[in-house]
Amino acid sequence: MTESGARLVFWMAATGIVGALLAIPQPVAPWEMPSLVLDRAAVANAVRESKDLAAKAPDGDHATRLRVLFLDHGRAERSEHSRKEHDARQTEVHQEILALAAEHGPEAFDAIRARAVEDFVAGFEAGRLEPRNEEEAGTLGGFDTILERYGAVYDGVLVAPELTLRSMYKARWNLIHRVEATRGFSPIEHQSYWGWLALHGWGVPLEDRTRALARYKEAGGRSVLEAAALFDLLKQQPNRAATLLAVMYENTDQLRFRNLSLGALRAAVAPRP
Repeated sequence: MTESGARLVFWMAATGIVGALLAIPQPVAPWEMPSLVLDRAAVANAVRESKDLAAKAPDGDHATRLRVLFLDHGRAERSEHSRKEHDARQTEVHQEILALAAEHGPEAFDAIRARAVEDFVAGFEAGRLEPRNEEEAGTLGGFDTILERYGAVYDGVLVAPELTLRSMYKARWNLIHRVEATRGFSPIEHQSYWGWLALHGWGVPLEDRTRALARYKEAGGRSVLEAAALFDLLKQQPNRAATLLAVMYENTDQLRFRNLSLGALRAAVAPRP
């Protein structure tokens, strides 16, 4: 046998051994959530639409005043402020929104929000979350704290996808203007927002993450059943998690679901500390 022939036989044998080992049922600890995966084309389209909409934001007294109030709110989040000041500002925000709609139509609200998102992205490029002046302090507000709480920043480094960052800032802008957090979201923005909270929001209460997972599913998110099984483990329901993972294995023939199911069963019989 030639040297090349011997190598071929060796690699074929090694491949067979590895395949056999992979086929052997092996319990795997099911504690790692599936990662948030977003369709690239849909993400690119959402970012492009946001930029196009921001370019249509109207100018004028009401639009300018709304921006000033928004920046004031952000600066107040980073310092001590009274409830009276907060309530007065919110009252004026409501009045300016009505005046803006009367002058430019209801679509102006969405355009100004899009401009705010683009201002944030442009001002805090490359994940920098340290304001350098008063305007940046107003733009950032307490958003850095939110990002840390929801696991979007780890050890000072932004780890969430860009669209998740954009969607979370968009939700912050909505809430400051007293409308539903996800108003004006496209399906992919819903996925980026709810999917991150459900799959990676370790600082969020489990009940809130469970609700976020339901919204993520409604938006067409991926790996929902696997995440639901791991939520069952976190809720101290390992048998239920094992059953769901076993069904997923039967439906997909993916060995990792079988091994995760076995790992859940092991967690069910393990003595509790």
